[in-house]
Amino acid sequence: MSRDRGGSERGSVAITVALSLTLLLAFAALVVDVGLNWAARTSAQTAADSAALAGASTLLLDGPAAAFETVETFLSNNQVIPAAAGWADDGLVSNGEIVCWTMPNNPPNPPPGPGLNCPDGSNALQVITPPINVQYAFAPILGRASNSIKATAAAGAGPAAPNNCVLCLLEPNLDSALAVTSNGGVDVSGGGIVVNSGHLTAAVLSGGGDVRANQIRVIGGVDDDSGGGQFIPPPELGGPTVPDPLADLPTPEALAPPCCSGPQVVVSDTTLSHGVYESISVSGNATLTLEPGVYVLTDAPGLSITGNGRVVGNGVTVYLACSSYPTPCAGPGAPLSLAVNGHYLASAPTSTEYAGLSIFSDRGNTAPIVVANNAGLNLNGALYAASAPLTVTSSPGLRVDGLLVVGTLLLDGDGPVDVNYNPSVPLPGVGGPVLIR
Repeated sequence: MSRDRGGSERGSVAITVALSLTLLLAFAALVVDVGLNWAARTSAQTAADSAALAGASTLLLDGPAAAFETVETFLSNNQVIPAAAGWADDGLVSNGEIVCWTMPNNPPNPPPGPGLNCPDGSNALQVITPPINVQYAFAPILGRASNSIKATAAAGAGPAAPNNCVLCLLEPNLDSALAVTSNGGVDVSGGGIVVNSGHLTAAVLSGGGDVRANQIRVIGGVDDDSGGGQFIPPPELGGPTVPDPLADLPTPEALAPPCCSGPQVVVSDTTLSHGVYESISVSGNATLTLEPGVYVLTDAPGLSITGNGRVVGNGVTVYLACSSYPTPCAGPGAPLSLAVNGHYLASAPTSTEYAGLSIFSDRGNTAPIVVANNAGLNLNGALYAASAPLTVTSSPGLRVDGLLVVGTLLLDGDGPVDVNYNPSVPLPGVGGPVLIR
């Protein structure tokens, strides 16, 4: 007698379906709760990243108190709400914390206690968000009703930030954009070197001098086989070009300096007021005293100091423009040259729009800057000539206490090029902040 096989299996199919549905529902619940967790973590990290960037930018411009306020306001506006007032600097990481420090140092670990979280002169900021509570939809069945999520982000502003530069060579294509052909060497402190040229031999080290910095980045290639000098540390190749760190700095026409005077040939002691000049040449044993302000030079020979000539002054910025001034340059304009025993000893401003800036060449001015004297050049402010070639052949070399931003650099003398960046010294707009991972 045959048996009804289909009828006998109806009950087992129902049981299988019920178990499968239970398992599917469990997986669905897991997916929902994991999704909630992922969404909250992503939201927290995005908020932390953005708050750190905003805080670092404010830190550099307006100081620690404003940076803290910026971060707290940003997180509050993005629903990352602290559990208690004062969370940002109470020394308790469990409820979130903001810590500042000065690059190129690493962030303090563990964070300092209350009142020590943001020293003056800091140029980097780390944000640990207050905890965000995530309420699960299905996990309570398994005994887990919620989770607490925090996110951490750090950002730095200014040339000492990672992948930014204290010595910036902005020419994008030429070979030997950085060329050290002597025993002088290059020594950079307070930040890194970036060579933007993508050429196969963008950086050439054929002399005995070393090239030192916290970080060295070359977009193209390096030739360092023949001279005995070393890159310390070895260059990192490739990556993004560095943007002009002073791209937003206004040119002097916005400041409306007095206009206009012809070429000034200084052969005896002379004092000049700020303004627009065709050129200034100092020679013999003359001393030229520059009163505080901006000196715009529009034509060759630009600023030329030869013989035993000296230029002195306080609060001085020299702007190298073109004959079309105030129209921007589209080629060579006023150069700068020091020869024989010429001295440039004028100090940079400590306030106003050009605080910390000694030499400013129009961004399109390709006229060279040449240090070929027996006295070297010591600048207590930045040298900014984004399109100009800089040649240093003097034995005393070149020292810049600030940024050195030029198109290319050739060092062909036994004197070194020393660049010393101090982030606590005022300097006009130094580019946007970057995340530190």
